Amino acid sequence: MSRLPVQVRSSAPAKGKLLVINELKERLYHYVGRLKEVTADLDNLTVEEPKNKSFGDLSTNVAMILAPVLKKNPMDIAGKIKEEEISKWDQLEDISIVKPGFINFNLKQDFIKTALAEIIKKGEKFGFNKSGGGGNIQLEYVSSNPTGDLHIGHGRWGALGDSLANLYAANGYKVFREYYVNDYGSQAEKFSDCARCVYLRHFGKEDIKYPEDGYPEEVVSLAVERLINRYDNRFIVIKDGKKDIKAESFKKEIIKIMVSYIGETLALMGVEYDRWFYESCLYKDSNFKKLISDLEKKDAVYNKDGALWFKASVYANDKDRVLVRKDGNPTYFASDILYMKDKVKRGYDKLFYILGADHHGYVERLRAIGKAFELEEDRIMVIIGQMVKLTDSGRTLKMSRRKGMLYHLRDLIEEVGKDAVRYFFSMNSFDTPMEFDVDLAKQKSNQNPVYYVQYAHARIESIIKNIRESNPANLDIDKYDLDKADTSKLKFKNIYEKQLAKTMILYPDTVYNGCRNNAPHLITQYLYRLASEFHYFYNNYRVINGEKDGAAVDLDRFVLILLVRRVLRNALRLLNVSAPKKM
Repeated sequence: MSRLPVQVRSSAPAKGKLLVINELKERLYHYVGRLKEVTADLDNLTVEEPKNKSFGDLSTNVAMILAPVLKKNPMDIAGKIKEEEISKWDQLEDISIVKPGFINFNLKQDFIKTALAEIIKKGEKFGFNKSGGGGNIQLEYVSSNPTGDLHIGHGRWGALGDSLANLYAANGYKVFREYYVNDYGSQAEKFSDCARCVYLRHFGKEDIKYPEDGYPEEVVSLAVERLINRYDNRFIVIKDGKKDIKAESFKKEIIKIMVSYIGETLALMGVEYDRWFYESCLYKDSNFKKLISDLEKKDAVYNKDGALWFKASVYANDKDRVLVRKDGNPTYFASDILYMKDKVKRGYDKLFYILGADHHGYVERLRAIGKAFELEEDRIMVIIGQMVKLTDSGRTLKMSRRKGMLYHLRDLIEEVGKDAVRYFFSMNSFDTPMEFDVDLAKQKSNQNPVYYVQYAHARIESIIKNIRESNPANLDIDKYDLDKADTSKLKFKNIYEKQLAKTMILYPDTVYNGCRNNAPHLITQYLYRLASEFHYFYNNYRVINGEKDGAAVDLDRFVLILLVRRVLRNALRLLNVSAPKKM
């Protein structure tokens, strides 16, 4: 059992204003830290909303965590913590203890109302914090070889990477998005050979044979067609009386064409990058020779069977890796080392690698590289995403191009739309396989989760439109200024309005936790919950009372729905999903 980490675990920003749950949890950490001779693992300490709402707004298990350490009854520990610590928290009321030792409490209405003012004050930045302290992080994601179209899994990594980047930026980090282009080595050569065949056939060389182990000709032909439209026959040369191509310049351009096509596909789902980093640039300026020299000085390599090997097993739970083949050519592993060194040189505090399910071996491999160059272990973060299964009306779709079935990511985006693709890919934790129901994603019904959430925003816009058309005597909507609203004077007429308000003030906690746990799915869960609570409110309580020429607006509820609209927009923006005005 490790010593309790009593230090502040985060620079919880704007205490008591933005974070609620995490601020209270932080106070418990400090309280326990003041207890003498206490060692405890607090990873399982929670402050959370109980499943049974009758227990209160929030609940903590701190007494049960401390019971085996203090060797006391958790009910007695809970009573002491309530008296010495929790009863002093001015945000709370109705503090109670229930077996086997939970401490339950409610948030004061006055605290909730005051906290709502932060939504108005922060506007589009509500939910943001500065816990990252301006740290530089780099996220590299998707990075599919430029030898074919993107498959469905690439879409999931794209949505995950982009949403994570947004979350880290919202938590005060400087974020750099990067796509690594594998344009160096055998795969790039093979793709160029395939493209060369299609290109020369187009210009009359019919006797050239397409490589037997080549990439699908459909994809290669698409790239060649774009190349011809841009450059025509510019790459044709005559060698020994026969047509051929300018090999190096041709390979460079055909790879760029494929990269451009991949970029277009990702842009269709709102995924863009700060840099497309080409592997080939790693081998300029004698970088590879310098790397070998550095590794030799560290005694991190050895020769065996004519190849140069990296001692990965010395640094991590991994087997040794070939760095230079017998023919003198570097392996992909050599590129991995050069790429990490380049990232470190650029000064990033943390490096994120988001990889597919077939890249589990990269975890220890990258860890070994980091240790060889004496990088702190937590500086490298490898996220392995699980695969996606496509279904349609309960039927699993085989990844073929036969009529009625989907194959590539671009097909899926065109079929269901960007918003559904982004939202669905963000609904599950990245480390669990997911099922993408194409039929559900196309439905315009409350069964479709993204439609359900967006419909909440559209309903608020509809209420605003109806207010404008009814022209109530107590509100000139065109002159109304939410910035001047005093949330401390709001009146909650029922428990559902208070619940809606409470959910909104917990949004910054969701943004904080989503970043801390690398979990964009926490945002989708929050959105669905907020939408559900709003829909219930909408279906049971009126913002506009009376008809046209006699209508009156409930101003407290009007402020409440404007705040909901702002929070919905902010959360959807983190996922890069739109907030439509009508549906």
